[in-house]
Amino acid sequence: MYNEYDRARALKRGGGRQILSIEEHLPEAESAMLATIHLSDAACYDLVWASNIVSRAWKNLQSQFETEGKAEWLEELRPFVAGGGVRPPSQEAAAARLGVPIATLRTWLSRLRQRFRESLRAEVGGTVSDPADIDGEVRHLYEILMA
Repeated sequence: MYNEYDRARALKRGGGRQILSIEEHLPEAESAMLATIHLSDAACYDLVWASNIVSRAWKNLQSQFETEGKAEWLEELRPFVAGGGVRPPSQEAAAARLGVPIATLRTWLSRLRQRFRESLRAEVGGTVSDPADIDGEVRHLYEILMA
């Protein structure tokens, strides 16, 4: 009975959860901080703002695709939309993994990019008071991310 009591109390203290080591992730956090040390406060704010907008837009897109039952192929196509320093796999290999012709994959990519742009515009639209300012803010977002 004592063992069962101890186990029940352990669950209340975080039992059944994975323990993360701060030391394990510290080098990543330090390198991220050092990468932005040359930026001014305003530039750091802009970078965090842009990163949050893109992250929320992608999460909204993910939830839409999960609702549609298409979450598995969204992750397969993500490297083609994400950009950045990661080189996406070949379209032929992705089409083979998804079991679709290359023309279908290219159509899906085109539609995915369009939906991501719409999701991004919606997120940016939530940060401005006048809808006429959305285009300017989207341009500013791209400038921040390209810098």
